[in-house]
Amino acid sequence: MSDRELNTKLTVFTFETLMRVRSAEVEGGYLTLEALVVLLKEVRARFLYAKGIPNINTDHQGLIVNHLQLSVLSRVQVREALLFEVGVEQLSDKEAMIAIKVSRMHDGSRVAIAREHIVNYDYRLNKVTTITIDMQEKLSPASFGI
Repeated sequence: MSDRELNTKLTVFTFETLMRVRSAEVEGGYLTLEALVVLLKEVRARFLYAKGIPNINTDHQGLIVNHLQLSVLSRVQVREALLFEVGVEQLSDKEAMIAIKVSRMHDGSRVAIAREHIVNYDYRLNKVTTITIDMQEKLSPASFGI
């Protein structure tokens, strides 16, 4: 993806979860970039679970990230509580774009913003396939009551 600035509408966020930074995720006193990417993976998994989308369905298909765009705005120290807000920016039968905003719980200051491009992957056929209608309905902003 390009180095363009990540801008997203505040109304896109429909899910939130809280996580505290663990000492194993810190190096040199601050959260590592690798650890932040792992936290984003956990947040996406929580989001999909909350919407009833399994990691891999009975047809051996699941949503995977094939592009990640991440902008880190502030450094994070151990034991800070982070609020992750998630929403679907774009959705089609071929792909979806998920936005994730990361903020500090104690003051609301922004830590990072990420955009994940996801596709449906068929593990038996070993290729990208269309996103099922069931997954599209679960990811659709209409299913969140917006």
